[in-house]
Amino acid sequence: PFDKVKFAVISDPHVSLPALGGTDGFKLGTKSVELLQAAVAAVNEIPDLDFVLVPGDLTSDGEPWNIDAVKAILDELVVPYYVILGNHDISLVPTEEKPNVITGVSRWTIVSAFQGDRGGFAMDGQSYYVRELAPGLVLVALDTTRVSQFYGWGGQVSGPQLRWLKQVLEANKEKFVVVMAHHNFVAWHPDEVNDPLGKKWYWFLVDNAAEVRDIFAANDVELVITGHRHISTRYKEVDGVYYFVNPSTCTYPMRYTVYELTPTSLSWKVFDVPAPQEVWELAKANFLANEWWRPSDAPKTPEGDKVYLAFYEGADFIEGTVTFED
Repeated sequence: PFDKVKFAVISDPHVSLPALGGTDGFKLGTKSVELLQAAVAAVNEIPDLDFVLVPGDLTSDGEPWNIDAVKAILDELVVPYYVILGNHDISLVPTEEKPNVITGVSRWTIVSAFQGDRGGFAMDGQSYYVRELAPGLVLVALDTTRVSQFYGWGGQVSGPQLRWLKQVLEANKEKFVVVMAHHNFVAWHPDEVNDPLGKKWYWFLVDNAAEVRDIFAANDVELVITGHRHISTRYKEVDGVYYFVNPSTCTYPMRYTVYELTPTSLSWKVFDVPAPQEVWELAKANFLANEWWRPSDAPKTPEGDKVYLAFYEGADFIEGTVTFED
């Protein structure tokens, strides 16, 4: 079995070429390309790195030109990398309320673009996969997206995928399993459970999170890596499973994370994406100006801003180590 691996997680780049409609809001759309390029360049300087995980929201909304762009940038990585679909990699559906949305491509276009050690997918008709990254170390990558964004930006693990997941975990029970998914299986803020402001923040979690957590725990999964939430890296331990959420490269606080994994422990350190000072100032200003991403305990007041910043920056989790149970 493996002794130690080092890997980085670069999440939610939301790559958006300067096409019609591109903006800088909470997400720095027009800066997303240079921010991902900077993250990739920084990760390429890490010695002894084994692979990179990219847990979804690769693009603005599944546009073909943004798929080409994110693929070209990620292909600059000098180590293998593995991606999974996020809700923003699923094409928008025109409706009467929003008739002029830019429709993207089928999810299968993304699956076919990111194959083998340059993405992880296999040409088997599935948008989820399993790969052995080192002797005794298995990556299980789940597709938590819905049929389309017409049904909202939340997530679920489908029935066929649940059956597949149980089979894969049973077959790899003697190995160390890392699960990667876009949506989360645990809540990071009470608003994701009770939704007091009516923002549908429960869509940060997969609909059947409790069922999937039980499957993880019953099959001795140790580590689950997710994105989607745009908060700095942190973790929760539930029934012996460690759930780690990872930040976006294009929203404040614009970070990526480097992990060192052994069969008995996980250490990590969070890094800022290298960017000019004016980009950092824009990211923070847009973050503070935003209303929707504010939780109910962070109103737009000086004290509320402190709570808002503290929650997203996650100062207590910039680096650390956890030990897995036997």
